[in-house]
Amino acid sequence: MVTGSVPRPQTGRPRDTGVDETILRATVRRFVEDGYTGMSLAKIASDAGTTRPTMYLRWPSKHALVVAAVRAALEQRGAPAPASPDGLPPKERVLRLLSGLRPDDDDEIRRLYATLLAESPRIPELNELLDELVLEPRTRAIAELLDEMKASGDVREDVNTEHAATMIYGAQLVVSLRTGTDGTDRDRESLDLLWPSIAAHPRRRQR
Repeated sequence: MVTGSVPRPQTGRPRDTGVDETILRATVRRFVEDGYTGMSLAKIASDAGTTRPTMYLRWPSKHALVVAAVRAALEQRGAPAPASPDGLPPKERVLRLLSGLRPDDDDEIRRLYATLLAESPRIPELNELLDELVLEPRTRAIAELLDEMKASGDVREDVNTEHAATMIYGAQLVVSLRTGTDGTDRDRESLDLLWPSIAAHPRRRQR
């Protein structure tokens, strides 16, 4: 007698990941254009060229679909690039890092950030995604660079680098979302205001 469970045979067609991706992209577009309350599964299905039953086979609710779509879009954006190498003046290194954090180069991502900021207070999971995949990794990248500069004597020893990083990235994000244009000059203007409060006095810098 054979003991143990016997694997159940697969039934139906394999799940088409191409359909999944099409639905997720359509969901992000509707989320950005209509907001969470205004968007509907019927419109998403029409945009994606599929049906609501097909969508329900994959995600049990609009809430689950939106969370999955937002996560996919943010993960596709990827993590921040490493900090710029040594050889540049300290403030220029921060500016070089900031140039890789701006969402200006992708209008859909920039609009997604803005929609997330508006919708996240009502949907805790979206707030968690915003922090996990956007705010935390970008402020951490800045804080790590400032920690490195603190060790080399270019940033004051008493500076809270996490707080400073939050102010630096927050200024960049707000300007980017408000203007939607290349923020290189605005990054410099913002950092020019903040830098004197965190930079080490020249006499204290290590030589």
